[in-house]
Amino acid sequence: MRDAPPRRYIRVGRVFCATGPTVPRDGQTVEEIGAVADGEVIDDAVVQVVGTRIGAVGPADRMTIPSGAEVIDLPGTTLVPGLVDAHVHMMIRQRETFTDLCRTHDDSQLLVRSAAHARQMRDAGVTTARDCGSRGTFLQALRDGIADGLVPGPRLLVCGPPITSTGGHLWSCGGEVDTADEARTLSRRLIRDGVDFIKVMATGGRMTPGTNVGRAQFSEAELRAIVDDAHRLGRPVAAHVLGTEGMAHAVRAGVDTLEHGNWLDEDGHAVAFDEGLAREMAARGCYRNMATQPSRVLAERPKSTPLGANERRDMADHQERWHWFRRGLELGIPSFFSTDAIFGQWEDACPDLAWLTIFVAERGGIPVPLALRMVTSVASAALGLGHEIGMVAPGRIADLLVVRGDPVSDPRALRDVAAVFQSGERTV
Repeated sequence: MRDAPPRRYIRVGRVFCATGPTVPRDGQTVEEIGAVADGEVIDDAVVQVVGTRIGAVGPADRMTIPSGAEVIDLPGTTLVPGLVDAHVHMMIRQRETFTDLCRTHDDSQLLVRSAAHARQMRDAGVTTARDCGSRGTFLQALRDGIADGLVPGPRLLVCGPPITSTGGHLWSCGGEVDTADEARTLSRRLIRDGVDFIKVMATGGRMTPGTNVGRAQFSEAELRAIVDDAHRLGRPVAAHVLGTEGMAHAVRAGVDTLEHGNWLDEDGHAVAFDEGLAREMAARGCYRNMATQPSRVLAERPKSTPLGANERRDMADHQERWHWFRRGLELGIPSFFSTDAIFGQWEDACPDLAWLTIFVAERGGIPVPLALRMVTSVASAALGLGHEIGMVAPGRIADLLVVRGDPVSDPRALRDVAAVFQSGERTV
């Protein structure tokens, strides 16, 4: 007879369950989308963990805690779902380029630094991450080591080298193809070798000189060949898109998530927002992931603090992006955001997903409850894991972040980590 799974009880000042809607309705305002849903916040709460999953959650005065049970008492804290950073690059650091890095580092060096970055993310409350492009398939070893409890870090989803055109964005990772048949062959090999999803570069990218960020790298038919075959084999497809032309091809080819989605014109400078395409994205249920890196200065500085001239220009650029992000939400596009993390000492970039959430709530015009959902329940749903993680609800895996204070009223509380639980075990 098997032993009953261990039970523990986490007692906190408040729980944010992230059980509000994950898909907006066309015509709602951002404020309506971001309103706190009934039952989404529970004060003076207890979360029961049974083995690896949440058994129950509710007000302390309605929860029965057996005598002698393990109780983790964390007064003055708020418990939220573990954060989900759905667009990271584990192997790269600031002021590096993929081209130089792939030339100067072997896989063992990249694996060691990626493991250090994984722990850094976990300690900041990220319990699930999706790596959106690396050289080869060495990250599968890190993914499996984390899953086996050998290496500290978030649950990791990997794609290996992104599929790109010859000389296209991140070509140095090894995923160059020139025809639909070559793309299908590479996709099948990656899936054979164990990747969790397929990443395709539908436009050029700013980190790869000589590519065109405003123009498509693949036709709609070529992208459809990749998507159809990946879906046949049970793998979702994420598409890097900066220009509107590439966005249109990717949406109509049936990709699952659009990464960045900056609506750039063919010159790669001005915004070319296409409301018809936005409505098509909403109708198809195509997720848009605003993977972005505001500067650390902008993220750390309180909103009331005056900005210098360079900071004002940087802020104006970000505010334009978030304006169109909010417009997409109001048209019904299921949307979330991620760090596009480039690791290191964080001199320039927003240091982690908690800081980015603070920036989005304070500077991006996104209500705090909605921002919290976007990095938990919405991101989980976009990754196909919404039935397992992303909410504090019975039956979900107990990936939990506990912070001192109340991030619903002050998002900066997300930086004050009191505890992290992964599959029910306290790891921080």
